[in-house]
Amino acid sequence: MPNCPPAARSRKMAEVWIPRKSTNEQPQQPLTQLKAVVLYTYPFLKPTPIPILFNPLKHHLAALQHTLLQSESSEIHQKLLALGNSQMDMYAGELDTTAIFNEVRNWLQERGIYERTAYAAFLLQQHGYVTVVLSDTSRWILQMAADQQLYIHLHPGRYSPHTFRVKATALKTALAYRVAERHRLLTGDLLRDLNVLRKDLQLSPLRSATESSHIMEIIDLLKRTGSEEI
Repeated sequence: MPNCPPAARSRKMAEVWIPRKSTNEQPQQPLTQLKAVVLYTYPFLKPTPIPILFNPLKHHLAALQHTLLQSESSEIHQKLLALGNSQMDMYAGELDTTAIFNEVRNWLQERGIYERTAYAAFLLQQHGYVTVVLSDTSRWILQMAADQQLYIHLHPGRYSPHTFRVKATALKTALAYRVAERHRLLTGDLLRDLNVLRKDLQLSPLRSATESSHIMEIIDLLKRTGSEEI
């Protein structure tokens, strides 16, 4: 593990150093314990001058739902397909993307490593990444991005507070179910409805209702995140 340089802790942020191959990962927080995000008034995806490369559609639940809310029904299918089929760490806390970016910027500026050259040199000393804890205790990973302008690659830490690890296939199915529910396109036969949606998403069918339990947990979380308009 790299030596931790002396650094003053700010009131809102703390520094955490976690090896990439740590065996001390905490188990995933149950989805039923995640606090609902209910704010949809702020512009999640507005341009920012902060040079952060971040995919909100794969890592920020409220931003993802906000995007679907603002999309035409004809666009939603393609946006769901764009989520891919891998696992992802999804943040479901109360910080919007602007607040996250600002806290990360402040953390870097306090240490004099906000500019690209200093940031790259710092990461080189830390084996290529560093973990930052934000004001809500969520953990975020900073790495070097290949992009020349957006050089700060940001994503949630695995098993961080206020996040859940989810397969893209399950998340896409749950989101499609919420959209269909909103537009009154469901028949009431859960397994049949899920499989119709999964076929449209180019996913294999579920064999039993038991296989849908994780998807239903995600659907319940989506219902608690203020997404009634989706």
